Amino acid sequence: MLTTKKINRAIAHTGLEVWGNGDGYFYFLDLKTGVQRGANVNVCKLNHAPLEMWIEAAEIAAKSNLFEGFEIC
Repeated sequence: MLTTKKINRAIAHTGLEVWGNGDGYFYFLDLKTGVQRGANVNVCKLNHAPLEMWIEAAEIAAKSNLFEGFEIC
């Protein structure tokens, strides 16, 4: 069973944490800036995606120029 703690441990190398709002999507929070980073992950529950997908999504978000819904160039 996946938990935010397990996911966050697996994505620690990205400098991000996964957060959820309870409305069927999750997002990554940049630990240095405290802002949302990358695109939302649209799943109702953490377990609706395997850990490998969370790691891949976090790695993509860490490289993204998207911050809180705005593209930063």
